[in-house]
Amino acid sequence: MAISLPGLLWMPSRNRLTVNSTLDAEAALARLQAGFCDEFRGRVEGNGAKVWRARDFSHSRGTFAPLFYGVVIPTPTGSRLSGHFQMHPVTRLYTGAWIGLSSLLALIFLVAAAQRATLVSTAADALPVLLVALLPLAGLLLVRFQQRKGRADEAAVRGWIGEVLGS
Repeated sequence: MAISLPGLLWMPSRNRLTVNSTLDAEAALARLQAGFCDEFRGRVEGNGAKVWRARDFSHSRGTFAPLFYGVVIPTPTGSRLSGHFQMHPVTRLYTGAWIGLSSLLALIFLVAAAQRATLVSTAADALPVLLVALLPLAGLLLVRFQQRKGRADEAAVRGWIGEVLGS
C-alpha cells in the first residue's frame, strides 16, 4: 500500500492507494461487493469500486468525508486495485466556487478601496477589504481541516480494503 499526502480539491492523485491481490479481477470485485458491512459501504460497477466509511463510524461527516474511487485491473499474478481518496465531487465544486468567487470579491473590494484611498486614509478604511480578503483563506482552511479529520477514515478504509483483498 502506498500512502501519500492529501491533495486539496482538484489533485486526487496525491492521495493514492494501490493494493495488489492474488485474486483475479472478477473475484476481487466480488469480494469487495460481499465485504460491505455496517461500517464500510460502497458500490461496485463494472471494474470500478467506490468505498466510504459509514456515517455512524466516520470521523468526518457529511459531504466532506473522503471517498475512495478505484479500478481493478488484471495483472499476471492476480489483480491490482488502484485509486485515490477525495471529497464528493459536489463538495469539491462548491468549495472551488467558494474560493474562486470570494477571491474575485476580494479583488473587487481591493480595487474599490485603492480608488477611494487618499492621503488621510487610515487603517480603519482597510478593514472591510481585509475581512473580505479572509474569505478565500477561510475556504482553504475549512478544506484542510476536514481533510485532516478524514485521515482516520482513510486509514480505516485502507485497512479494510487490505483485509478484504487479502493483502
